[in-house]
Amino acid sequence: PSGRTMSLNPFTNQRKKREEAVQQQISQLQEYEEASAAAHPSQLSQFAASSAPDPVPPSFSLPSREVDYDAEDLSKYLPNQTSSPDLPLSGFKGTTTYEPPSRARQCLSRLQSGFMIGGALGGAIGFLYGTFTAIKYRHVLYIPIAVVQFGAGFGFFLCCGTVIRCDELKQSELQRRNDVTSQ
Repeated sequence: PSGRTMSLNPFTNQRKKREEAVQQQISQLQEYEEASAAAHPSQLSQFAASSAPDPVPPSFSLPSREVDYDAEDLSKYLPNQTSSPDLPLSGFKGTTTYEPPSRARQCLSRLQSGFMIGGALGGAIGFLYGTFTAIKYRHVLYIPIAVVQFGAGFGFFLCCGTVIRCDELKQSELQRRNDVTSQ
């Protein structure tokens, strides 16, 4: 048609149409600037004179005043809730001695860590087995099923294994610990 080659890619045609629209807008703006410059030449010369760069670049220097932060009251930057002196600090109980966690809390944390380690190990093994099975039977859904099954199974058994370690300490072990701490 007009010396332009047609592309079969629709995105190329859309891009060319947008480029033509932008070029048309640019040409309209240039025509408008030329018309306004012809109508008001004195304003254009004033603008050109005011926008001329300074011959000497401005220099930058740091302020010479030293700030004494110890003398300045910085509490004005704190939220209003902290200004009340009668409120205790959150989370402060006032004890200076260490209180170890209860036996139940220790046992639960061990169970949780055993389940997490077993789940991670089982998930990794399940991923390997699931990948092998998915390739063998050409079905991708074997992977997440194997990961969840192996992860839950390994996690359960490692969790059960840590229950054995949650027993009460024997009297002889308690006596030995007390002897060590008293020395």
